[in-house]
Amino acid sequence: MKAILFLTGALMLGACTLDGNKKVDREKFQFKMGDDSELFFKNVRAIYYDRATAPDGKTEVYRFADRYTGQERPLITPAIVINWLEDEAYVLIENNEPLDAEPFLSVRVNDSVTVDLRERGRERMLEFGSRIYEGIQKGQDIRVKQDSVFVPLFATDNDREAFRVTLADYYRLTRVF
Repeated sequence: MKAILFLTGALMLGACTLDGNKKVDREKFQFKMGDDSELFFKNVRAIYYDRATAPDGKTEVYRFADRYTGQERPLITPAIVINWLEDEAYVLIENNEPLDAEPFLSVRVNDSVTVDLRERGRERMLEFGSRIYEGIQKGQDIRVKQDSVFVPLFATDNDREAFRVTLADYYRLTRVF
């Protein structure tokens, strides 16, 4: 009986890290959603997100519900924007108040690669978020520029996981995975 409980627990934990080791294939980057992936997101994954509808009613923004929302430390979080009329999804990169004074977002991954988000746009935000996602997958140190100094971007494992899960859900939604 203990073996069955252990196996069940191990399978449940494994399911929580779905897509945790899949590589990002930039050749597959697109913004169109498939009907099957859209249904999967709506029926399975959307419950893990806070949803907001744009005033025009054409787009909805999904933010991972178990994310840090405080203002004590800097953080960058992705959100999934769905344009139902166009059957498209986009990654929206958001920062909290401690990073508002920065002219642009600058992230250093593993003390070697610095990635900047100087201008917003769906392609740029997807690439920026993907670089951070790849750093998370590799367990690398990721820092964000705040007041001319690079400080840790993710203070907790929960911060890292919220970012990773959101991007993995986006990749699944747009068939990168």
